[in-house]
Amino acid sequence: MTNTILDFASLGTELKKIPVHINYDIIRLFSEGLYRSPHKAIEELVSNGYDAGANHVHILLPETSGGSQSNQLLWVIDDGVGLDEEGFRVLWQIAESPKTSSDSLNGRLPIGQFGIGKLAAYVLARKLTHLSCTDGRLLLTTMDFRRVTGTQTNAKPVPVSLREIDEPTAKHHMKSIRHGDPHIWDRMFGDSCQRLNSWTAAGLSDFKDLYTKLQTGRLRWVLSTGLPLHSDFKIRLNNEPVVASKHNLKRLHFREIKEDLTGIGHVGGTAEIFERPLTTGKSEHIGRSNGFFVRVRGRVINLDDPLFGLPQPNHAAWSRFSMEVTADGLQEHLLSSREGVRDSRVVRDLRGLLHDCFNSCRQFFDEWTRRQNDDIELESLVRPPTRVVDPLLRSVRSALNTERESFYVNSVRGVPSTDKAKWLRHFEDSVSDKMFDKIVLDKSGPNAPAVRYDPADQRLVINLEHPYVDKISGGGKKGAPAKLFASSELLLEGQLQEYGMDSSSAAEFLWGRDRVLRFVAGDHPPTAAEVLRQLQVANRNHDALEVATGAAFRILGFVYEKRGGHAAGPDGVLYAHLGKHDKPEDYKLVYDTKQTDKPSVAADKLNIAGLDQLRSDEDADYGFFVADRYQAEGDKEGRLNRQLADKKYNKISTLTIAHLKKLVWLHYQYGLTLTEIRQLFESARSVMEMTESIKALAQRVRVDADVPVGAILTELEKQKRDPKMMPNILVVRATSPDMQRFDEERLVARMEAVETIIGTRWIEVERQSGKVKLHSTCKEILEELERNIAELDNIPYEGEAGAGDE
Repeated sequence: MTNTILDFASLGTELKKIPVHINYDIIRLFSEGLYRSPHKAIEELVSNGYDAGANHVHILLPETSGGSQSNQLLWVIDDGVGLDEEGFRVLWQIAESPKTSSDSLNGRLPIGQFGIGKLAAYVLARKLTHLSCTDGRLLLTTMDFRRVTGTQTNAKPVPVSLREIDEPTAKHHMKSIRHGDPHIWDRMFGDSCQRLNSWTAAGLSDFKDLYTKLQTGRLRWVLSTGLPLHSDFKIRLNNEPVVASKHNLKRLHFREIKEDLTGIGHVGGTAEIFERPLTTGKSEHIGRSNGFFVRVRGRVINLDDPLFGLPQPNHAAWSRFSMEVTADGLQEHLLSSREGVRDSRVVRDLRGLLHDCFNSCRQFFDEWTRRQNDDIELESLVRPPTRVVDPLLRSVRSALNTERESFYVNSVRGVPSTDKAKWLRHFEDSVSDKMFDKIVLDKSGPNAPAVRYDPADQRLVINLEHPYVDKISGGGKKGAPAKLFASSELLLEGQLQEYGMDSSSAAEFLWGRDRVLRFVAGDHPPTAAEVLRQLQVANRNHDALEVATGAAFRILGFVYEKRGGHAAGPDGVLYAHLGKHDKPEDYKLVYDTKQTDKPSVAADKLNIAGLDQLRSDEDADYGFFVADRYQAEGDKEGRLNRQLADKKYNKISTLTIAHLKKLVWLHYQYGLTLTEIRQLFESARSVMEMTESIKALAQRVRVDADVPVGAILTELEKQKRDPKMMPNILVVRATSPDMQRFDEERLVARMEAVETIIGTRWIEVERQSGKVKLHSTCKEILEELERNIAELDNIPYEGEAGAGDE
């Protein structure tokens, strides 16, 4: 005999006919209109079990799927209160629900309100049977929805037979349950000690087309999202438990409670707080998941009072917090309804414990929130869309094909030509799922790029010592800005290639950008071109002149210490280190900048005695003023020049912006030594004297204009091949007879000029020791040098009055 609904419809003895006032329009509008998903229809049957006070609902799907299994059943079984004759009559009242907001079973408010839930079955099947056990009786009804016809105006009631059957008959026709879920079978028909006092089984059969869209995994998810986190309501699907989706939330903190309170005794349980709120999702319509759950003898006594009488705390933390405790000692303090407690010292002590536990969890949440604010989750990059992945793929494809690193992307070496396409496909699949396998905050050095990306392990390394990264990350304390900046820089490189730039042009663009970022951060020695641009606008205000002066002397090889501000003292201090140690050749300068809206600075605006005193206080060798022009600077008998001629001020000089431009220009053309610059301050006091001294200096350095930069770089590159040695200009001179016609300081100054022009990303020169760090090949440095010289040649720096023109 097959397990069909037709079998149930004729079993046992008929007790009565239940008229079902229904018509086709009703079931079509309510079922097909409200329940377009097969999963939602089954969920509605599960909700009926919840309203019946069930602790467990078991769902058994047919062993095979499809809409043609007229001989198979889909069972939804609950251990609720069951249905007697009156219960069956109420069951088949359509659009009338006996449930009210005040009704509850097992302390629950009902879900159903309109009495139409059973019609949800119509979207899945044409036949629905309810078989229920209560008071030792087995009653059943069967509804064949094909018998429902007519409209609201001409429909006749559909009679449904209420029948009673014996247990052997029920067991015979429900034996598929025994195979599908032995546990519920034993509860329904097992030994008396295990048997349920009441249960109800709803069976669907004669499936419709929509049933073919039923997916077990999807049904499990739908049911899991409908379960509150702390509930005595459990669901099993095909004999596997359905776990509330909130159980899968990431927990921030967990605390176990084991306390003994006076007047209550032992209080035990758990408190936990999660990353995401527990107050979202449809489970909130069934029961809450957050707040306090206080149990007394297994029963939650505060279902409607999540705060347990405490004041409302911080919402963000509260919505993520859940605490469940058992306090059986509260039994004597319950209200007569057993739904709440009388106010007393004992209850207040328990509230204090609950409040302390919440505050403990809240501290972890507050700390997590702070970290989140400081370290933004890059969800768009962890699970990136195509438009984000494509730029990175372009950069990596170029690195793979050329086997050379780009500005930000490491080279991909060791992949045979025949395997490159396969490697790239694998990389594309991997990066499309997760762009960065790891983001590392590292200290790679102040002269290294801001970011490096290694395609081999998808690791993004952010250089916290890069001046700009250091600035935006607050010295490494805030990782989020650095991560956002680094990731956008990496993608920018790929986007440049998308717009037609080859990797070399993109690197040139990014190098220029890197220089700007360093300059904006204020921690990178500017190049000659940048200093000349600063000097072009230095006469606009005092701050611009002060900064440009310091930058110019940094270019010339001085260590610059900015002073200025409102405090008394010089605008800046300059240190010239000529040797490894504090040799007598080392010297120190102080300066004061002067800016005016008038054509020139008047003599009475220059406190020569004051600057000389500052020089003495700083233990400096020389002091100087800087201005765009000075009043009567060309008049030997003018007030300014007469003051400067006083022997007691023989350590004070006057420079113009034009002088600084000329010095920078001479340095990038020929390389000036710190000794040569010292001679200027020893011999020149007035603007006229400084102009003549700079002119003489220009004539001298032109004699040595043939310093072979390319040859020096070639020899330094050869030295770099020795891992035990750092390249050194002094070694080049000692081993190359052609270099020995230049003194050591001249060669070092010339290579310093190269650094001045192209920047420390390419080459770093240590003046005192002559050691050199080559960050690129000789060929690349010379190419960059040529490009920057062409750029410098377009910047006006000669032809200014007092600049020492020829």
